[in-house]
Amino acid sequence: MKPQLKHRPFPGLDAVNDGRHVLRDLPLERESVPYTFVLPEHDLAAFCYTWVNKDSVAGSAFVVFGPGVGGKPIAEAIDGIEVPRSMNFDDWRVGSVHLKHDLQFKKAEMILEGQGAGIHAHFEAFHPPYAYGFHPDGCPDYAATNRIEQAGRVTGTIRVGERKLAFEALGARDHSWGTRDWQTPQHWKWLHAQAGPDLCVHFWQFQARGTTELRGYVLKDGVIAEMASIEVEFDHDDQYRQRHIEIEMVDTLGRVTKLNGLHYAHFPLIPGPHTVLNEGAMRCELDGRSGMGWSEFMWPKTYLDYICSRLGAP
Repeated sequence: MKPQLKHRPFPGLDAVNDGRHVLRDLPLERESVPYTFVLPEHDLAAFCYTWVNKDSVAGSAFVVFGPGVGGKPIAEAIDGIEVPRSMNFDDWRVGSVHLKHDLQFKKAEMILEGQGAGIHAHFEAFHPPYAYGFHPDGCPDYAATNRIEQAGRVTGTIRVGERKLAFEALGARDHSWGTRDWQTPQHWKWLHAQAGPDLCVHFWQFQARGTTELRGYVLKDGVIAEMASIEVEFDHDDQYRQRHIEIEMVDTLGRVTKLNGLHYAHFPLIPGPHTVLNEGAMRCELDGRSGMGWSEFMWPKTYLDYICSRLGAP
């Protein structure tokens, strides 16, 4: 049994890590940056995702989905684009995704322009980055060399077809660099939820190599503490997409934080032929306060196909 985590002050992470990294010469080395947008007032959700491998070959995806789209999700993706090794995330352009980080882990601009949709938005972080490498066991070697997570406020406009809507929302971003082996984990639950700048939670619980790992944090009462344990209950639809979710989280200060969420928009992100990431945007309550959140449940595709085929079977 692993020892219980003890509370420790969070160390700072050098701001150079908000930019691009030099990757090792290994087959699965890559770097990626996603942003999520939760817009329940418009019945919309969106994300952008960009990546680059050790050979400086990049790709990006931009997806808008939810009932407010009025039909199928709007999804645009591109891959196999050679980019200069000197191009950094202060002016990163791949396909429909243009990111401009301040390289200080504080602010960023996103200009996302696709044929069917677009977002022009500003991200302002609520807190310094939480790095998985801070955990006593570090960042799992199949996930990344290191990885950061940040919650923040996102303001801007979204275009869906000919409609243009203003928004001010809670959002999140992560940034990972190193080896990403999609097939080592057997399942994971990744979640961000916020009820304002003073109440934010994140966790990534994953099963791999016969063990269950947990990384994450809780920010409330002006103090950020690492996630110590979680209990998750959820139900699902006929495609095994998460719907209603209830979570009790305990951090290293012994504080208990409870989440009750209802997903209103879903999208299956498929990063490779073996893996399905069920993305879900939610309305939620955190400790009884109204908020927004995003969860990602990872399933091996063959297993997901099987359990879906057995739904309703004796």
